[in-house]
Amino acid sequence: MTVFRAVEIDLVNPLAVRLDERPAHGSRPHGTLSREAGTLETVQTLRFSDMGYVDENHVPYVPIVTQAFDLDRGISLTSDAMGGASSFGSVTLINDGSLDDYVVNQTNDHLPVRVLGGKKTLDHERGIWMDPARSDLKPVFAGLGTLWQPGRRTLTIPLLGALSWLDVTMAGRIYGGTGSLDGDSNVTGRIMPTLRGTACNITPVLIDAVNYVYQVSDAPAAISALYEGGFAGGIVCSGTVADIYAQTPAPGTYLIQTGATGTWIRLGTKPVYGITVDAAGSFPSGAAPQNVLDILRQMLLEDFSLPEVYLDGQWTAQSALAPWAGGWFWDGTESVTGQDVVRTLLSGLGISIVPTRSGTIRPVLLSEPLYSTQPALLLTPDVITEIEPVSLDASLSPPAWRWRIGWQHNFTVQSTGSGLHPQASADRQAIIGTADRNAVWASAALRTRWRVPNDPSAIVTALASSDDAQTIATSHGRLWGTYRTLWAVTVPVELSWQVDLGDYVSMMAPLPGLSSLTMGIVVAEHVRGGDATATLQILILGNPVDPALMDDFEGDFRWE
Repeated sequence: MTVFRAVEIDLVNPLAVRLDERPAHGSRPHGTLSREAGTLETVQTLRFSDMGYVDENHVPYVPIVTQAFDLDRGISLTSDAMGGASSFGSVTLINDGSLDDYVVNQTNDHLPVRVLGGKKTLDHERGIWMDPARSDLKPVFAGLGTLWQPGRRTLTIPLLGALSWLDVTMAGRIYGGTGSLDGDSNVTGRIMPTLRGTACNITPVLIDAVNYVYQVSDAPAAISALYEGGFAGGIVCSGTVADIYAQTPAPGTYLIQTGATGTWIRLGTKPVYGITVDAAGSFPSGAAPQNVLDILRQMLLEDFSLPEVYLDGQWTAQSALAPWAGGWFWDGTESVTGQDVVRTLLSGLGISIVPTRSGTIRPVLLSEPLYSTQPALLLTPDVITEIEPVSLDASLSPPAWRWRIGWQHNFTVQSTGSGLHPQASADRQAIIGTADRNAVWASAALRTRWRVPNDPSAIVTALASSDDAQTIATSHGRLWGTYRTLWAVTVPVELSWQVDLGDYVSMMAPLPGLSSLTMGIVVAEHVRGGDATATLQILILGNPVDPALMDDFEGDFRWE
């Protein structure tokens, strides 16, 4: 068998198509619009390969690929577990001049590119190589191609993964400064605040200093409490209205206006101390997810206009594994990209967003396998061509004896002093006086066992509940409270196509800890164009134990 690669490039012409035909006179009333609108774009697919390929429909893939691409992608293994990294190199084609028109006259930036892999089989009777069907080819890469780079005899197409969609800026509305809900001159040009999920003690944006109008979010929101200098009893809610400017609130009260375009509050009197609120934000569409992963998914769809086709079908299943409520508030003072949102919402949760081979993005929860987990691939000495140890990040090796996971992040820290209302309760002062409270997993035994164990810094998260924070701290203790090994395993490239980042595998090799089949998780992949092998980095986690036989591993103590 011979391994080959095929490349498909979609060229999208965004120009409207002008129809030449005209309907016959009298075929429909004068002025009637056509029921079939002309398409706004046309798609042309270019097909190439490195060894020549013809599919079952006799469509040829011209053999002009000289370099199929280099691929490096992985999950970040650090104590804060804030995402992943990937790079995809480029595809190089032989250009004898036949591709010049595409370079000069076609739009070729950020267009879909797919790299597929397959195996030719030898027909011994006829002495020819047989091509597989198009449906039998395995996806190796799917993403985008950036601006083509022509050479004298070559054409290079740099590649971007699906994560490049997250480089765009959040599509927030901007204050025009014309007054009323459009804001006064003090906020002209500023992005409106965004509240998604639950947030504690946020400072709403003062958009009308004359009428004491504040904006909480650019979408619907439910305000659970309003504080003046940390005191909740001084200004009370007098109701929700359709137009916050239609009436003036009574002194000592405030009105709320909320809808698809935003949420505002208006005070009846000028406050003496700073105004903060506890609130839960929804989306302009009305969607109100509670789970952090579901909030992230909805933000990618609504706030960043990511086409839903680029979200992997496994997202829903992963959300069920991480049912943790939370949220975050962006006040509009800085531009926010999709990458920023991913890092903020997933910080410390042990979840990374990674690109898949099929061109989608999906969340991967880094955790020990469940008892029912089945490995996606078996790696044994007969398929492993090389195996080398890889050093873990210094924040994870030696093991960490303590994990501190923050919860209910305080967005406005208010220390004791002139900024606090004299009637603010001691309990409230304790909450707003610090940015985060922590749930803690710790093991004194592990601390004494290692000479210099790790002690990661407290991690700020988007979690709303102490119970969820404790669950994650305990999970981190289970995962990183023991010595872990990371291996770079080289296998035939067609074997690597069977797994993706975050998949569990079972591995056996003549090395310490691997003398029998042991489960691990694929955390990185490295492929070089033209090589017949690929290197997978596998974090060894051990085989899952029947929960009925497993002892508690809650650490020696826990704090909240």
